Order: sequence, then structure tokens, then C-alpha cells
Amino acid sequence: MTEMQYALYWTFHGVPLKPALPPSLPLLERTTVPSPSSPPRAARRFRRAVSVLAGYLAVPLLAAVSPLLALPAITATYGDAAWAAIALGQSLGATAGVVAELGWGMSGTQRVARQAPRNRARLFALSLVTKAMVGVPVIGAAAVAAALLAPAHPLEASLVACGAGIGMFAGGWVFIGTMRPRLFLVTEVLPRAVLVAASAVVITAGGPLIAYAAALLLAALSAPVAGAVVLGVRAADLGRVSPRRLLRVLRFQLAALSTNVFSSLYISLGVTVATLGSPHSTLLYASMDRLLRMTQQVMAAPNSLLKGWVGRVVDPAARVERAVGAVRLAAGGGLLAGTTFALGSPVAARLIFSGTVEVPPAAAVLGGLSIAVICTSMASGFVLLVALGRMDEVARSAAAGAVVGIPLILVGSATGGGVGALSGQLAAESVVLAYQLAAAGRALRRRRAAALRGAASQPPGPGHPGPRHPAASAPSPPAAV
Repeated sequence: MTEMQYALYWTFHGVPLKPALPPSLPLLERTTVPSPSSPPRAARRFRRAVSVLAGYLAVPLLAAVSPLLALPAITATYGDAAWAAIALGQSLGATAGVVAELGWGMSGTQRVARQAPRNRARLFALSLVTKAMVGVPVIGAAAVAAALLAPAHPLEASLVACGAGIGMFAGGWVFIGTMRPRLFLVTEVLPRAVLVAASAVVITAGGPLIAYAAALLLAALSAPVAGAVVLGVRAADLGRVSPRRLLRVLRFQLAALSTNVFSSLYISLGVTVATLGSPHSTLLYASMDRLLRMTQQVMAAPNSLLKGWVGRVVDPAARVERAVGAVRLAAGGGLLAGTTFALGSPVAARLIFSGTVEVPPAAAVLGGLSIAVICTSMASGFVLLVALGRMDEVARSAAAGAVVGIPLILVGSATGGGVGALSGQLAAESVVLAYQLAAAGRALRRRRAAALRGAASQPPGPGHPGPRHPAASAPSPPAAV
């Protein structure tokens, strides 16, 4: 083996080379010995996997914990009316933000996993321009509606709605797709947690309620700016988007946008719909919905990891196989999370809301079932159906959930209070999951049938005898005597 062959071998295996020895030495003396300080490739991969997983876990945990830093201070200092106004503003603002987000988190996450860094920056700039185009009027309308529906604290509800809507402009979906959750943590989640914690200190010390709203708004405004800086977005990237291209992008994002709009009707607007059914159900439903969303944020960690794991595969068939496995993993995790939620939500509600909310056992069980269904549908829709190229089916599943969920939440709230509204929410989530699984099953069967037809139509390869003519395969008649 020559010195060049040794160099290629060690370079391929990632081991640093020592200075080459004279070719006159025997072969054993010229063999390069790996440096003791260089870690094996398997160890490096393991450390990287642990680092990525820790980042994915830290992001939703901090995102879920950050509201807890202020909610006890709000309820203890200003009571139920203040918490209801904050919840209403978040509901309306999140609904507007879902519309303004245009589905980039669904359609773009797997796309950026295969893009070059410069193209990622351009895509994020394009997302910011399109979100601003839709978000300015929609979020403004949500802020006005929040002020009108929360007369006790109109300014605070309006600012919370703005913060919840603008928060959808952040670049977390890019960092999830590229499997760099620590950047998500630094640019969005950690600053929000720090600001919310500071507002909790201010409110506990007797400060105004508007401190919490201002903290949310400031965190929402800083997140997209920090994301643009980290991704290397240039001013020219924001200015080169023509109106024709904007319209083309909006048409392309229509399926993902439809999914977000329909989902927001029974998720983000659930508190508003339950309030219209019965104002007495608002406290229980809003509190349980907050616990559900925080748990969902925590469970989004493995789902985000699955998105990046599936999206990095170039071969479409292998990507679909990974996506099917991702749904199975998500279903198992959902059962575990749902059981934990059903057992722990009554205690968590007493601690988080300063004893102002009592969760009955029926509400806890309904919440646990909703968590199990939501965790599975996050993978069946945003991972499997996206990998199959059927974002239109994700939109249809969300529409089915909205058609079922809105009237059932409204009627359930009017007849059964908060527990009835939670039953309507569970029905909506179950319909979404059932539709997605049926659509994925149809798409997988079509893919398998197309693959079999393609294999049957291919000519035989060299050396393959090929199918014989029926006459050639028939037995020869006996020879005449």
C-alpha cells in the first residue's frame, strides 16, 4: 500500500495524520498510528446527538415554563379578571398570528433541512416579507377585538394580542429544520423567559399589569430580528421580493395557510368560543387550555427532532419510511404524556393559578386524552403527510376539526360548562387524527401500487432470462415412434 493510499484511508476515517515517514522504512514502521487525543467517530456522533436532543428538550421546556413565571403573580395580585383578559388577548393574538404565519412552519421545516445556508437566509427573508404583508392588518384587528372583549383591562389585552401575533414571525422553524435547536433557544425562547420573569418580579412588587404585556411584545419583536442576524439575512434579501413573487408564494402556501386557519378556529379561538357559549366556563376552559398548550410545547421537542430527522433524507421513499416510523414513536409518546397529564393536571392547576382553579377528574381525563391524540396528529400530519407531499390533506383534516370542534365547544360550554367545552375540543382533535391517518393510508397504498407497476414495466436486466413465452414453457409433445 502506497503513502497516498494510507493518506486517503486515514483521511476518510477522520483520523489526523502524522508527518509522513521516508518511503525507505519498512511498511510496519510507516503505518500511521491514530492520535490518542482524537475521539472515535462513534463518540463524536453520540455527543452531537445528545447535544441536539438536549437542545430540543430545553426549547419547549423553557417555552412552557416561561408563562408559569408570571401567571401566579398575575392571579395573586390582580385576580381572575386579569387572567381572563390575558387569556383572551393571547387567544385572539395567537389566532391572528397563525394566519400571518402562512404555514411556513409546516411547509418550510423539511425544506430548509436540505438547503445551503445562503438559500436558508433568502427563504427566511421571504417568509418575513410575506408574514408582514398579511400580519399587519390581521394582528391589528385582533388587538382591537381584544380591547373590546376585555373591558376590565383593554390595553393589556390588546398588547398581549399583538405580542402573541408577532411572535409567529420568529425563525424557530428554520432552526428546527436544520437541527440547531440551541439557536432557537438563544434567539427566541431564552429572551422571552428572561423578560417574562422580569415582569413577574415587577408585578409581585406591586407594579402594573401592563409590565407582562410589554414583556411579551418586546420578546416578540426581538425574536425575528435576532433570527435574521444569525441566519445572515441581508437588506437586499428583504427588498428583492417583487409583488408577483409574493402572490406566487402566497398561492404556494395556501394549503399550509388553510391548515393554520382551520386549526386556529378551534384551538386558538377555543377560549373565545367557550366564552360565547357560557362566560362561567371561561376560567376552567382557559386554564385547562393553557396547561394543554404548555404540555404540547414540551411534547413538540421530539416532534421537532422527528421533523429534522425525516427532512434530512434525500431519497423520497426512504423519507416516507422514516415518517411512518415517526408516527409510531409519536403515538407511544402521546400515550405516556396523556397519562401523566391526566394524573398531574389537578395539582399543576392549583400551583400555577394560585388555587383559583379547581380541575375536576372528568376535565383531567379529557385533557389527557386530548394530549395523546394531539401528539400523534402532530406526527401524522406535519411529518408523514408533509413527507408524502399531501399538505392539502393536512388542511382538509384541520377543516374537518373546525367543522366539528366549533359547534361542539359552543354547545358543550352552554350545556356542560368547562367540561363540556373540553369534550368538544377532544372530539375535534380526534376527527383531525382519524382523517389524517385515513389520508396517509390512501397515499401509502397508491405509492406502493405505483411502485409495483413501475417494477413490472421495467425491462429485464442483462443476464436475466426474462419471462418465457407460454408456448416455450409448455411441455413438449412426445416424440413420434
